[in-house]
Amino acid sequence: MYYVSESFAIRNLLKDAALVALLVALVNVGLRLKRIRPVQISVKLPGRDSIIVTVTLAAVLLPMGLRLALLPWRRVPEPTIHDEYAHLLVADTLVAGRFANPPHPLWQHLDTFYVLQHPTYVSVYPIGQGAILAAGRVLTGNPWFGIVLATALMGGAIAWFLFELLPLGWAAVGVFPIAFTYGLQWVDSYWGGSFCAFGGALLCGAVLRLRRSPSLGMAILAALGWAIVWLIRPYESILPFILLWGAVAVFVVREGRARKHWIAPIVMLVVIQGCAGALTLIHNHAATGSLMTLPQKLDQQVSGVPQSFAWQPAIPPPKFRFPEMSDMYFWQLHQKQLTSSSRALSMAQADWAFFVTPWFSLPLLLALSAIRDRSVAAAWALLACAALVSVLYPFFFPHYIAAYSCVFAFLIVRGLMVLDGWRPRGILLGRWFVLFIILGGLFNEPLAIISLKDIARGPSRVVVNSREYVSEHMKSMGGAHVAFVRYGPNHDFHDEWVYNAADVDAAPIVWCRWMGPREDSEVMRYYPGRQFWIVDVNAGVGELRVAKSVTRYQPQ
Repeated sequence: MYYVSESFAIRNLLKDAALVALLVALVNVGLRLKRIRPVQISVKLPGRDSIIVTVTLAAVLLPMGLRLALLPWRRVPEPTIHDEYAHLLVADTLVAGRFANPPHPLWQHLDTFYVLQHPTYVSVYPIGQGAILAAGRVLTGNPWFGIVLATALMGGAIAWFLFELLPLGWAAVGVFPIAFTYGLQWVDSYWGGSFCAFGGALLCGAVLRLRRSPSLGMAILAALGWAIVWLIRPYESILPFILLWGAVAVFVVREGRARKHWIAPIVMLVVIQGCAGALTLIHNHAATGSLMTLPQKLDQQVSGVPQSFAWQPAIPPPKFRFPEMSDMYFWQLHQKQLTSSSRALSMAQADWAFFVTPWFSLPLLLALSAIRDRSVAAAWALLACAALVSVLYPFFFPHYIAAYSCVFAFLIVRGLMVLDGWRPRGILLGRWFVLFIILGGLFNEPLAIISLKDIARGPSRVVVNSREYVSEHMKSMGGAHVAFVRYGPNHDFHDEWVYNAADVDAAPIVWCRWMGPREDSEVMRYYPGRQFWIVDVNAGVGELRVAKSVTRYQPQ
């Protein structure tokens, strides 16, 4: 999984710390070599609004500018996880101008995880993540640039949120290590995170501004932020929905006789949230034929996954249509059967590794000492509620609570403020530690995704015999192809190759599950003009996502 970054290896962490320590030392030397007295400064400092705009734009552009600059050495990522392919199917379907696709006559050969084959051919996921991927596809021809856009928006939205809660200087400095850390971890994944985090930051920033006075514009932003979260993580959007309307209720009661000014903002909230709900109902009906049946719910009935919530009985095993389906079902069943404490520990470890990292651990812990600050107390309470809700899942990944990324960011920067106040015997030790942590946060992810050795080796290449390699090889021969994927005894069910475009018949390559010569002849008759191949995939020790062989499939 992409959350297990090499930056958490002790050796790499020590290397990063040494580099940051050297930078801090150089800064210290520079300050000692050239001391500038305040009276010597005659440059007029920019105003608050100018600083906010400049920093917000920088938080939008810098992390993504770095990632785009690294494209010669770190290619546009290929999907590797079931969920990523499923979200890309959503994007492909939306680009085609529909919410679901007609079932394919050869659906048994195309069957795969998290994709319904009946009553329609459709991904089981909501449309939110697929929508941003579709935007990237429409704008640039590549859905990955939708992730780039979402990650850039996330950085700007978190900055906008922090400027409302923190002193100007701290918000301006603190947003950059957060934007780099979260942005560069999520930018190479198609299965979610940055777009949901953007929605959460937009929602929280707008609510903070609504507490000052009723505003139609802020109500629109709050509703749009919630709608994004709802369309990506419906279950996780329930808590933000309750908090949004709870906050609005408090604001309205506080207004007294001036409550009439809240009519327009409340109407706008209801309208936008209602439209988001209606969009979900329309998608449900297009995918499952029922307004109230989610595609994911129907997939539980026909495939047994994803598993039910902790308080619900386990989903009984379905009729397994292919061997990997059985492996997936029993893996998820095992996760569900873990104790609540085991799931909580696993969730805490995943959250800490992604959102906090070793670099931000001390600031986050120090933020506990500022618990008397009402904003800090509210932030900790919000994270505690999110954690309690997340434990109800049989398994957990950090992007499930991406909407609370801005809350993590606030507590980390607030902890840095506490650390800055540490001045034993008048020595500004705390400030130097703050500088050390900020620089460490800035360099942590860039050093994790690229190294000088990588740059020296030149442009990155496709891994030989990977799915991408096999796909590009077939396309280079011209014409249309059918790849029958045959898994070996050491194959890992997490490594699935059978995923297809929304319009299967128009795709240059159709990926089919190998079922034997007799069954596969049906596919050959259906596609008389295509070339046929058997792709043997067997992941043994030291092998990952590689084909053992690719041979021409002769009709029987």
